[in-house]
Amino acid sequence: MHLSHEEDDYNVSLSRFESMLKTNKVFFFDSEEFEEIILHYLDIGKATLAKKALKLALDQHPKSTGLKLVQIEMLIYDDKLDLAEKMLNELYALEPHNEEIYIQKANIYSKRDQHEKAIAELEKALTFTDDLADVYNLMGMEYLFMDNLELAKFNFIRCLEVDLEDQAALYNVVYCFEFLDQHEQAIDYLKAYIEKNPYSEIAWHQQGRLSYNIKNYENALLCFDYATLIDEEFIGAFMEKGKSHEKLKRFE
Repeated sequence: MHLSHEEDDYNVSLSRFESMLKTNKVFFFDSEEFEEIILHYLDIGKATLAKKALKLALDQHPKSTGLKLVQIEMLIYDDKLDLAEKMLNELYALEPHNEEIYIQKANIYSKRDQHEKAIAELEKALTFTDDLADVYNLMGMEYLFMDNLELAKFNFIRCLEVDLEDQAALYNVVYCFEFLDQHEQAIDYLKAYIEKNPYSEIAWHQQGRLSYNIKNYENALLCFDYATLIDEEFIGAFMEKGKSHEKLKRFE
């Protein structure tokens, strides 16, 4: 497997960090290396190691905004919302154009079930961010929490316009269409999506599922065929293919 330079560097800093823990010697890492190490441990559910890395990181880089934001993210994760909010307000005074501050503020409001306030913060993040897809996705989730499926759908669609490959957003768009009983519109949306991204086995599979639900078994079969051609190990699509043949009385 060929690793990019970034992945190579990242693996090197990870193993340097782990050997530092074993030997109790203190090695120097730049703040971005530390951020990646901490987020790696959080991703794999090793919170204790993440906290240890964060403490060492803040010792070496007490002024780093990036590390403070990671610290805030961990505080929110631990439900220490008041402390996280206090730190965010201090950071806001220093860096009012940092979109991550608004995203974390939204995160706090969301945890407090104040979803309208969360959306207001995400709207502010939109004006500063380079990663529009991420913010649209978060807005979609907030609208889902509020049971506003039309606006949730709208934001997941905006997310996919920026990032075609966002599979979670694709599932969420289809979920919204289905919940709103808009099966035909969902199929039309997926057809248009597939024109832009023809090798998305998920889109083909979802279109097949929706066609099956409205009893268009021939079209469902066609879609499941494409899904299994793109991904030969797509068990779900093979199962649905069998069910479609069954509906068409093709028992063999």
